[in-house]
Amino acid sequence: MNYETKLNVLTGFVGHRFYILDTLNPTIEQQSEYRNDEYTDNIEYMTSLMEKPVSKLSKFSDVSWDFNNDYPNAARNVQGAKLRISFSKYTEIPLFVLIEMKVIFELALLNNSIFKLQSKEGQNRTKKVLKANSLITVFESGLTFINEVFKQASHELGFEFIHEKIRSISDITPDLYHKAAQSYDRVKGVELDKFFKYLRSPASVKYVFEKPIAYVELNSLKWKRVANTNPSKKEQVLPDLVFESLSKMASFIIVDFLSAIGASAKISDSNSFKRFDTSNHLSWANKERVTHEILNAYIAMRLGTKGYSAIFVTNMVEPYNWMLNKNSNVMGGLTLRKALKKRGYKLDNLREYFNLVTYACTYLVGQYTGMRPSELSEVRVQDCSCLVYSDGVWLIESTVKKHKGEISTGLFDDRWVAIPIVQDAILAASYISKIKVSPYLVSNVDTVKPGSSPQSMDSKGVTHQMNIFISQLLGRSIENELKFNPYMLRHTLTYQLFKAEVGLPLISFQLKHFVESISKYTSTGSTSTVTLGYGDIGELLSRDGNRKGDKKSLRRAAELEAIKTAHNPNGIYYGGKANEHKKGLIKTFSGYIAEGYTEDEIYEAMVDQGVAMVYMGQGLCYGGRAEEDDSSLPCIGSLRCNPARCKQAVVTIKHAPKWREVYTLNKVNLNKPEYSHNREQILAAMNEAKMVLENLGEKVEL
Repeated sequence: MNYETKLNVLTGFVGHRFYILDTLNPTIEQQSEYRNDEYTDNIEYMTSLMEKPVSKLSKFSDVSWDFNNDYPNAARNVQGAKLRISFSKYTEIPLFVLIEMKVIFELALLNNSIFKLQSKEGQNRTKKVLKANSLITVFESGLTFINEVFKQASHELGFEFIHEKIRSISDITPDLYHKAAQSYDRVKGVELDKFFKYLRSPASVKYVFEKPIAYVELNSLKWKRVANTNPSKKEQVLPDLVFESLSKMASFIIVDFLSAIGASAKISDSNSFKRFDTSNHLSWANKERVTHEILNAYIAMRLGTKGYSAIFVTNMVEPYNWMLNKNSNVMGGLTLRKALKKRGYKLDNLREYFNLVTYACTYLVGQYTGMRPSELSEVRVQDCSCLVYSDGVWLIESTVKKHKGEISTGLFDDRWVAIPIVQDAILAASYISKIKVSPYLVSNVDTVKPGSSPQSMDSKGVTHQMNIFISQLLGRSIENELKFNPYMLRHTLTYQLFKAEVGLPLISFQLKHFVESISKYTSTGSTSTVTLGYGDIGELLSRDGNRKGDKKSLRRAAELEAIKTAHNPNGIYYGGKANEHKKGLIKTFSGYIAEGYTEDEIYEAMVDQGVAMVYMGQGLCYGGRAEEDDSSLPCIGSLRCNPARCKQAVVTIKHAPKWREVYTLNKVNLNKPEYSHNREQILAAMNEAKMVLENLGEKVEL
């Protein structure tokens, strides 16, 4: 059945609706109201409709429509249930009304443009072709609500009466909508609004209904549960301190692991390695006494326990003599378990440690590549095969899984820049992949059974693993507060890039690596012949830069955060000009507040007016105001803002990450022989940084 035939069958529904309705009602004599030719035509039509294929696996009359074979390359988090819709769940909906819903669904799938859905601005936002999973999400939400509507109708009028007498969803009265909203267990979100746009469309009246459905303003109903339709940026991105902490700790976990298993020479991010080496952090690997030898023993134990052959295990690991039996084969899984326990190892602790390394790898790749969750799930780390070197830049190869209609950012197309710590994360993950016998970066932490195909994890799996990771490093309360979702990593990267552009100091030294690598990558002709700035990369990642028009944009959020940092009359400031700066802000804000403005409104107005921001480095500088020729100022023009020596400096709490970086970098060099002649200066810089952080009430080291 070709496209035109399929469409004609559906658009012809309205002309046969009464016959179909009658045939579903056993109390009616079907043929009595129709002439023979009409009766024959109706029978032929109903047969065509019910036998009409809706997918490669399903026809119209089926109670479940399965679209999985229609999308063989669907993203991992879409495969399965998200490409199936089961109409049998909606037992309260009369059968004929369910057929109406099926016709609208199939019409929308074949030619969505006929519904001409409008945006709030009046522009046509309808794509001609939608993917089935997008439509299923909308219709499952809508059908659940309609099911509740008919449930309320049955309470009032009786189940039998409703299923015998209701001729269409357009027969439902508005009062039932009000009652259903109070009992609807799902969150009332945008999907329900979209569903009713389909039902209210002129196309639905023309091709499906006898008359328009009752119009009820959905937002006026008293819903049992309502979605947060205006989430703050704090809910979309990781807070600065969480971003800084996770970036640092994940980096340390990776380099610690690689060093412990004898792969320190392969570490690409020497800065992270040096920082970890001079930090006060205990080694996770040393705590569990992990070495190259123990890693191989643990891999062999996991594979043997799962049932893999000795030959297979030998090909995967480098066995030491004590792991071999008298036949020089690798011992079985249970024997190796006993051997490891005899050596004092707690297998549950080893499992938790290797899982922690897994989570750190996933976090870093997700955080510093800008991949979508579906693209992240396609990364294959076995033997580091996803890493390629091109035009002087290391890249990760994966698969773009955007919706068909999405516009490319022009930044990444199956390849993402791999900064040094990301390369290390891939390397670490390649070792861990042997434990799981799975090539995927994002996969279940259990070992795949022999003969089974490894699978990557969907968005829910990523969320689960990242919640465990956050809880282990920062505590359960932070995990609960964050309400993590996988897109937060991409949004956080974009947000931090905008923040760096509008004047806030870098939160992590990894961000600078990211921008430098992107600039090299794009300058080769992949995207642009000009060097990209922080904000430009943010624009390409988010395709969102309308500062005034879109108050939800990450750029606007970054600008607002920058202004609040530098212009908050209640903020914490340190330095020679701190008191003067704060008094000026209090005076300014007092004037506006006296005129009736709120503090938030003043900040918003500053954003709209484009208040000038400059890169603040380690602080704000007042040196250029009245004392440009004052030779006593140590750093005019450089904005290094050393408040211990400069009477013009003002430092805010948002400069804390930069001062921590000053402290850490100097600590790395403190005891190096090549810097012995500068030891006093290095120590002085550390002490000054420590003093600034303590005066701001900040931790010196995270």
